[in-house]
Amino acid sequence: MVAVVGMLVHNAGIEIPGSMTLDGSVKFADISDGMSGLFEVPALGLAQILLFTGLMELVTWPASDYSGDYGTGYLGRTLEGEELKFKLDMEVRSWGTSERGGESAVVPMMEIYLSTTLI
Repeated sequence: MVAVVGMLVHNAGIEIPGSMTLDGSVKFADISDGMSGLFEVPALGLAQILLFTGLMELVTWPASDYSGDYGTGYLGRTLEGEELKFKLDMEVRSWGTSERGGESAVVPMMEIYLSTTLI
């Protein structure tokens, strides 16, 4: 979902002032909209993105834990008992299985990719 929001913000013309490189040769505003802009990011910038994303995945959530409990509660509240069971059942019914929830982020990204590539 962060990718979708980032792409929408950039496509709206909101860019961070400054440059992506130390020598100032590639400015944030010079990066194209859509997926084609991905190929304009310098290689070290892409490496930074991948490294940071991988680090966050490893640090914040172990790969063997599929419980879906991030310890943050529900809008600041901690759910227990029947209320927790009800909320988890609603999630499973809406996605089929709780592991499929990430697919909801893939659909908008594919739509953005196709619309910026084909038009």
